[in-house]
Amino acid sequence: MRARLSKTREQRGDSVALIDDKPRILDALCMISGVKAVFPDWPETWQELPCVAVTESANQSAEYRDDEEYITELEYYVRVFARISEDRAAVSSAVDDTMRTLGYKRTFAWEEPGNEGGVRQKAIRYRKYFSAI
Repeated sequence: MRARLSKTREQRGDSVALIDDKPRILDALCMISGVKAVFPDWPETWQELPCVAVTESANQSAEYRDDEEYITELEYYVRVFARISEDRAAVSSAVDDTMRTLGYKRTFAWEEPGNEGGVRQKAIRYRKYFSAI
């Protein structure tokens, strides 16, 4: 007897929706003491420092079961901008605590020296897996 192949979501007419956790992340980061602004992409201005910017870097299927996405992998970069190194360090630490509270794991971090305006950046990448169940 031959195994029956199940239909994919597209074949059934279901839409494959991407998971968007950015609004929840932005809301949580807005609560960090000392952060003057939180941006959903690159900062619009350097007037409000320290500030935080969040960008999605991955939103992909991590595992399939029965021809359907079972686990989704999300990655976000959280960038902390400040002119004073101590401010950048304090906000970065608070960002890390907040992201861990949301279930994310830090997978990478790097610092960039100041630009012509003296703004320094720390970029931290976070990853989380979401299950369809």
